[in-house]
Amino acid sequence: MIAALFRERGFEVTADLKDADAVVVNTCTVRQRAEDKAISQIGRLRKWKLERPERRVFIVGCAAEKLGSKKIKGQFPFVDEVVGAKSIDSVDAAVERKYPVSGNRYPVTTNSLPDTGYRSPVTAFVTAMRGCSLKCSYCVVPSVRGPAVCLPPEEILAEAGARAAAGAREIILLGQTVNAYAYAAPEGRVSFADLLERTAAVPGVRRVRFMSPHPLYFDDAFFRVFRGNPKIARYIHLPAQSGSDRILKAMRRGYTRAQYLDIIRKIRAAAPDAAVSTDFIVGYPGETEADFKESLSLVGESGVSFAYCFKYSPRNVGEGSVGEGSDPGGLTPTPPTPPAPLPPPEMEERLERLLAEVKKNSSDILNKRIGRIEEVLLETGEHGRTSANFVVRLEHNTGLAPGSLVRTEITGTRKNTLRGKLIP
Repeated sequence: MIAALFRERGFEVTADLKDADAVVVNTCTVRQRAEDKAISQIGRLRKWKLERPERRVFIVGCAAEKLGSKKIKGQFPFVDEVVGAKSIDSVDAAVERKYPVSGNRYPVTTNSLPDTGYRSPVTAFVTAMRGCSLKCSYCVVPSVRGPAVCLPPEEILAEAGARAAAGAREIILLGQTVNAYAYAAPEGRVSFADLLERTAAVPGVRRVRFMSPHPLYFDDAFFRVFRGNPKIARYIHLPAQSGSDRILKAMRRGYTRAQYLDIIRKIRAAAPDAAVSTDFIVGYPGETEADFKESLSLVGESGVSFAYCFKYSPRNVGEGSVGEGSDPGGLTPTPPTPPAPLPPPEMEERLERLLAEVKKNSSDILNKRIGRIEEVLLETGEHGRTSANFVVRLEHNTGLAPGSLVRTEITGTRKNTLRGKLIP
């Protein structure tokens, strides 16, 4: 979105900082390390700005929200504009203050946007909702993004249509708890299931994915659409965070291990070929070896194809974010006493064990795909992704354009990818 604002003013993206007239630092604060990296990046721009004072520096995103304009500009006086995550819609005004639009805006297409590594030539991200109204004990997102706000369906569909017209064939709907989407439109309530159906019906769209859903918000309407509409990708990233009921309760996730596995069962009942990936946090304060083994066993029991695994970031400990309590009379809150964080070597050791279990599970799941016929959405003439989000590398260049759907026989695996041959 931000790149498009600059493109409309005649800018081009450059990989060489020396050539740049403006820099946007889009910050994250989900872990302390991400925030520290953002601060370091801003500091390194001081020399760049001094060389040509007319250059402009924009700091945006979640760390910008958490730290605030006053603190950032106090530490880095050369910064021109600061826009926090809660005010992300005002980025256009911030850019306009430094680079007013003169005459007509330049056209923006998918191909004119930068390749971020998260975008393929055939895939486009479309925001469905911003913020989060949950209060998971380890997460800073609600405080920097605010409560969940759903965008009007007509805006979402217009964006999807524009992306499809520009060449995108797969739309990924985004939201911190995207399956909680519900919008009170004049014609009636639009649910997440409705939004999936409408997005899939946009001309040119061949596949619809979404991220990241929350286990609390799946309903029967979703599973009906998931079962009945082949354009909905047979892939769901479903964060678990832990396999231990005790830790899930401390995290304030709102579900149990059994409830999580029941959702997995419903996903596979609706689409037996669906793949599920997940997130885990290791070393949450108070996590015992028995709790950790519950996470290890959940990998195999859930049959996840992949998992993002993180060490707990202790920066929120002491801010009342871990645990809850009250006095015996229930009249005044008692500040919780957080358990001691896990020693770093023990946390690292658990992370390595979890990653090894995930890798073994992923290898088994990939091997089970050998011999299957898969529909692959090509990203180049030589590789693409299945509906279950597995990368497939073909034996030969098909010569077909990105965005083509092809039938492929899976012939083998290599590391984290499938190998396949085109079926004429």
